[in-house]
Amino acid sequence: MLRFATLLVAAALALPIGAAHAQGTIRCESTNFQYRHCPASYGGRIQGAELRRQISSAPCIEGRTWGWDARGVWVTGGCSATFGVFGGGGGTWVPPAPGPGVNFVTCESHNYGYRFCTTPGRVVSASIANQRSAAPCIQGRTWGWRVDGIWVSNGCEADFRVRSDVGSFPPPAAGLTVCESHEYRYSFCPVGRVRSVELVQQRSQAPCIQGRSWGWTRDGIWVDNGCEAAFRVR
Repeated sequence: MLRFATLLVAAALALPIGAAHAQGTIRCESTNFQYRHCPASYGGRIQGAELRRQISSAPCIEGRTWGWDARGVWVTGGCSATFGVFGGGGGTWVPPAPGPGVNFVTCESHNYGYRFCTTPGRVVSASIANQRSAAPCIQGRTWGWRVDGIWVSNGCEADFRVRSDVGSFPPPAAGLTVCESHEYRYSFCPVGRVRSVELVQQRSQAPCIQGRSWGWTRDGIWVDNGCEAAFRVR
């Protein structure tokens, strides 16, 4: 019996990698900077993709100008490249076991509407672990994150890998004002008469650059492009 089991293990190890994970190559081009979806040439469910060779002068940035779903690869914004794809046929994606400060959250845009999914702790980073929708999930356009969760829109549905600090986000210290750009949009936070403003603590992954993604007027603070921060107003 032991010899038989040993032979089975040896036979399994001798199998080519392609028998366990179907592999292929896809060339996908964003013509005139438009969105395009390129299906995989083999049957089964894609479980991952990687950029092999960029063809375009426009950048190919995963999650922004290219990505993948269960059926193939998508590109936009002028990205053209050759992609390697892999998968294991059918089946359902199973998230890895969460580690310290890491959780997996599924968030879905129903009927192409906006949805916010709360997460435990203070989010410090997030990435797509598994895209479920045919609609593209593009960071800053159809999905993003805040300190308290993930948002999706325009049909994006995915499993997200979320890294968070232990514990909840502390409230701002006395004398500080928090202003946040929701969904990377312009937001104005009135605070009364203002003589000067100082950025004390950036809370967002998106950069807070004075004059570009945040600033102030005589009666408040404005933020844009995903900036969230705590400000001291004088």
